[in-house]
Amino acid sequence: MDLHVHTSHSYDGLCSVDEVVAAARAKGLNGVAITDHNSIAGHQEAKKYSKDGFLVIPGVEVSSADGHIVGLGVRELIPRDLPAKETVERIREQGGIAIAAHPFALGRRPGLVYRAKFDAIEVLNSRAFFISNPLARRFAERNKIPMVAGSDAHRRDEIGLAYTTVDCEPKTESILEHIKTGRSSASGRAVPFPSLLWRFLLKLVSKK
Repeated sequence: MDLHVHTSHSYDGLCSVDEVVAAARAKGLNGVAITDHNSIAGHQEAKKYSKDGFLVIPGVEVSSADGHIVGLGVRELIPRDLPAKETVERIREQGGIAIAAHPFALGRRPGLVYRAKFDAIEVLNSRAFFISNPLARRFAERNKIPMVAGSDAHRRDEIGLAYTTVDCEPKTESILEHIKTGRSSASGRAVPFPSLLWRFLLKLVSKK
């Protein structure tokens, strides 16, 4: 499953929920987590796609005061700009798990992984470059924290570039439990840097 995907319900997402699911199925994935920026607006629509062995996990990427945190298995919106520790607590109160998203990505706020105890670390994010992912993996390994991967896709062609594998039934509760107990593996690759740079430049030009 790709555990970090954005839809058009994110301010910078370019895919509808339908397009996300179609792309994930085409890539051979068994599911995705919808993790829009500070929004759960896509959850209701996504429910209808959890069938025939394909699962959509309700999630969110929260902009905490200390950095971005992915909450999986959440069904109520969590306020942004709270301390990381409180954000994690609110995710768990809903029965979800809290993941430190791209914690060592360049240009992000440093120190997120030291501000709260996370259920997992995103050790492979397709939009994180250079030493970002290796640092995240090393931190997770040294501290014995479960590891996951997600593409952080904002476009259709990015979906599935990074993914998490779990050996269990396709149910949200089972998958979250496997991740929490370290029975998951992270795989995939980064978005080609020239491609991401070109998209960034196009975005700058479109704003002028």
